[in-house]
Amino acid sequence: MNKTEFVDLLSKKTKMPKTKCELFLNEFKLMILEVCSKGEDVTLRNFGKFSLQEKKARRFLNPQTKRYYVCKPKKIINFKGFRNFKYAMN
Repeated sequence: MNKTEFVDLLSKKTKMPKTKCELFLNEFKLMILEVCSKGEDVTLRNFGKFSLQEKKARRFLNPQTKRYYVCKPKKIINFKGFRNFKYAMN
């Protein structure tokens, strides 16, 4: 499911216009990015936890050229679903 399909489904379920559903989804994403960039976690009860994770610099081998390269350290947002959310999927 892509973003457009998700917005369509959300619009049908909530009986709200698609523009408001898309605005909600965009603001939700921006707020998670903003809070996590400050180093705080976003915990949604019975759903999951968004947190900032720092990846270390690492070396990797390009198999075609047989040369080693260095990947810079970077920050990513990690999502971990809560137990009851995982069990609902199974």
